[in-house]
Amino acid sequence: MKIILPLSVTLPRKKGDKIWICNLNNYRNTHFQVLNQVKIAYALKVKEAVKGMTMKGDLLIFQYMIFPSSKRSFDLSNVCSVIDKFTCDALITEGIIKDDNYKNIKEVIYRFGEIDKENPRCELIIYEPIIRQEGKK
Repeated sequence: MKIILPLSVTLPRKKGDKIWICNLNNYRNTHFQVLNQVKIAYALKVKEAVKGMTMKGDLLIFQYMIFPSSKRSFDLSNVCSVIDKFTCDALITEGIIKDDNYKNIKEVIYRFGEIDKENPRCELIIYEPIIRQEGKK
C-alpha cells in the first residue's frame, strides 16, 4: 500500500493562513492547542489519501520516503518522526491499522527520495513482511 502524505499543513487564520511545516523542532515548540489543530488538519489529509484502502494483516513495515522542494539540508528523522506520529494516529482512527505499537509495526524506515520542486511530499509504503514458521524453509 502506498500513501502520499504532505510535508506541511495549512491552518486557517483571520489575518492569513499559517503553514505549519512538519518537523520535530516545530512539534516541540508549538503550543499544545495549536498542535491539536495541526493534528486534526493532518488527519484530514491522511483520511483523503487512504479513502477506500484496507490492510489485510496486522504485521507491518512502514517506509517513509521524503521528496523535499529544495536542496536545503535537513535531518531526515526530524521530519519523518512527526509525519510518522501524525500518520499512525490517523491510520488508527480510520481503521486502516489496529495499533501502532511494536507488535503491529515491526520496522520503520526513513529514506530520502529526491528533490521535487513541483510536488514536495512524503511517500509511505506499507509492507506486510513474510513471516516463516519455525521448522519450515
